[in-house]
Amino acid sequence: DRHGPDAFAMYVSASEYIEEYYVYNKFVKGCLGTNNLESSARLCWASGVVGLVQAFGADSPPCAYEDFDFADLFFVAGYNLAASKPVIFRRMIAAKARTGAPLIVVDPRRTDTAARADLHLAIRPGTDVALHNAIAHVLTQEGLVDEAEAQGLTENFDALKAHVADFTPQRAAQITDIPAEQIVDVARRVGRAQAGLFMWGQGLNQSSIGTRKVTTLLNLVFITGNLGKKGAGPMAITGQGSAMGLRKVGALPHLLPGFRTVADAQARADVAGVWGVDPARISPDNGKPINMILESIDRGEIKALWIIHSNPAATFPDSSWVRSVLPKTELLIVQDCYHPTETTRFADILLPGAQWAEKGGTLTNSERGLNLIERAVPPPGEARPDLDIVMGVARRMGFTAEFPYRGTEAIFEEYKTLTADRPSDIRGVTYARLREDKGIQWPVPTADHPGTQRRFMDRQLPRGKVRLSLTEHQEPGEGVDAEYPLVLITGLVAMQYHSRTRTGKIEALRRAMPEPFVELHPDDAEAARVQDGQWALVSSRRGTVRARAKVSATIRPGAVFMPYHFGESSGDRAAVNALTHRAFDESANQPEYKACAVKVVGD
Repeated sequence: DRHGPDAFAMYVSASEYIEEYYVYNKFVKGCLGTNNLESSARLCWASGVVGLVQAFGADSPPCAYEDFDFADLFFVAGYNLAASKPVIFRRMIAAKARTGAPLIVVDPRRTDTAARADLHLAIRPGTDVALHNAIAHVLTQEGLVDEAEAQGLTENFDALKAHVADFTPQRAAQITDIPAEQIVDVARRVGRAQAGLFMWGQGLNQSSIGTRKVTTLLNLVFITGNLGKKGAGPMAITGQGSAMGLRKVGALPHLLPGFRTVADAQARADVAGVWGVDPARISPDNGKPINMILESIDRGEIKALWIIHSNPAATFPDSSWVRSVLPKTELLIVQDCYHPTETTRFADILLPGAQWAEKGGTLTNSERGLNLIERAVPPPGEARPDLDIVMGVARRMGFTAEFPYRGTEAIFEEYKTLTADRPSDIRGVTYARLREDKGIQWPVPTADHPGTQRRFMDRQLPRGKVRLSLTEHQEPGEGVDAEYPLVLITGLVAMQYHSRTRTGKIEALRRAMPEPFVELHPDDAEAARVQDGQWALVSSRRGTVRARAKVSATIRPGAVFMPYHFGESSGDRAAVNALTHRAFDESANQPEYKACAVKVVGD
């Protein structure tokens, strides 16, 4: 009444059920009238999503997990699959052993994944666009591209060819620190492959030019014809259990269910009709991503924030700034299954949400596969399923008619109607079918439809032809200098997960990874006078953290690596995001976690 709907925002995790996201979306956009509904998927996959949308006209990854078995080349960029996706990694390595398909890994570190590669490119952090452009240069200059096929699939192949004409391997070598002959070798392997599977992770996404990195990698997919056949294409594997699901439900500031956009008047009318709300109630203006939500709180514009199963005080960059902003929220509601966390300690109201096994719903995985999860045990104490909490609040606010559901199946059935004739059409799916037909992949438009294992096999794309990305390399948002001479890369390890809210409570995992570490090259350790196993202080322009030094030649000189799992609750000065900076991708607003300037000294 006093400040308008946009004074409210909701921020949710990417690990909940489709039905929950649907309820959040309806409550925030259809009832409250603001599009300030944001997800933690912004922090891990936003640049990848923008890249897919630019390529395919919708967030429609085309591949299937089975494609590992048919590929004759694996190209992995900025992705330590062995630690982050160990099941998929094992499948890829098993397929490689059977077929002999070469594995190319681009990573500044010799990770467990890179150690299994036929060719490891130890790239200078942040320079992937230069590498991709140089590979495209070799492909087009050496006749490794079927130009007739490329012209048929893309609308601006000639423009790309001209764009990369001067991007020689020698020029790229000066930018990337990858030898020119290695770049040529990679390009020839890519060009000769019959079915190349291209995978990327946060090393590309989490960058101020993350979308450029993703789209220039996709250039290589399209000009080599790696689309519309088994074993080929962009294999986009998201990091959280429902990152794909929340996007198709529309739980992002610019979306409505079925990959509709809030700016589309017809889309607002269609959704309002199903929701039973006045179309004028749904705002035509994009809501705010999480960085802008926090900035708006800092300026006093957003008054209330409801956080569900997320921990931005630990996971957002420049976390000291975040912890200074959250207390400025006039009403901060935090809903979680654990307390205390770095974020729950700031809450005005703390609500106990149920964990995944204490509630039910559907999930969508990275190959578009739907699965039904049914409740295994009841929530303990006063904990309740998250959608029950949100619907309870909505009903108390007068939105009783909008939330008549008496179970998640009813929510699913309503949501299905909004997927009709959309890229994610699932009208042919029911709970009963999911109990038998596990992992069925959308689109599934009718009850007798078998599901769609791979998309675009006929190469008929929503936008006709692909528009290739003509972009240049740009240095990261923060460069090194004499005071801060090293580039910090943050990432994960296999034995912990996200901010350790759950895994930090498991004794076996605590023993396996009990404390933060900083990995640095022997040359950098010598310059910093830091020995292996010694406690070290890692400082940026924003703060200082304490970590155990791990001196290893597996990381390139000039770069250091720290796991991002450890927050303030892990001990004194342990929060790695006290170091990272608030630079964001120009298209996707994804934070740049993979490149900030630091120095290391012994403690």
